[in-house]
Amino acid sequence: MKTRKRIHSAQGFSLLELVMVLAIISVLVGLLLPKGFDALRNARVQEVKNAVKTLKTALTDLIAMPGGNGSIPRTEGTGIPCTGVALSGATDVAKGNGARLDAVLVALGKLDQPLTLRMGSQVYSSSGSGNEMTWNQATQSFAITPDAAPLRDWSAVTRVEARASSPGTLPSVALGANFRLDGVTDRSANVTIAYLVITGVPSKDAYQLALSMNPPALAPVEGAACDAGMIAYAAPVNGVTNVYCYLAEL
Repeated sequence: MKTRKRIHSAQGFSLLELVMVLAIISVLVGLLLPKGFDALRNARVQEVKNAVKTLKTALTDLIAMPGGNGSIPRTEGTGIPCTGVALSGATDVAKGNGARLDAVLVALGKLDQPLTLRMGSQVYSSSGSGNEMTWNQATQSFAITPDAAPLRDWSAVTRVEARASSPGTLPSVALGANFRLDGVTDRSANVTIAYLVITGVPSKDAYQLALSMNPPALAPVEGAACDAGMIAYAAPVNGVTNVYCYLAEL
């Protein structure tokens, strides 16, 4: 007797079915991916807000330190306090590049570690060489041991700085020397302003940070310079800008 063999064939997906599956996946990616980016951006904004609170507390502790003079040491512009002939005789730019206020706060135990943020540039080391400028609480001044001209350059790094106020200068171009916290009023003359500068911030992050830290009446225009509130930045170039966050003045 002859037996007939059954042939089992496995049929694959049709082209139409594959197209439909890919279309569904594309729709889901289009819906979920932006939400993921928004969540990451919100986390970066919240991290900056928490850092600002911590820095304000650290600055308050610094000002109240025994043996201090109740002031905030300038680390940018004119009037950076220094000892040593070579260091004192250096240009304001060179001294400003070498000094940073968050390093002072770490050295005095007001911050646990150097400042790092996920927003903006992820460069954490200086360019240049040579010994660091260090803060001497007893003399209320910066020094290099042995005395030398400053060669370090921290200007491309996210950091805390302090400089003399510059009333009348637009906050977006003042480099931390002026903020219009109410949208109109400049900082007073003859005060030192402490600020957080975040380098290389994407335009969208800068905008969302300003929206989060400024009152609704001082909301910036996306893609434009921000000149009002606690946040200041120039109009983004190639999609990035440096962001300045107001901390304190004295």
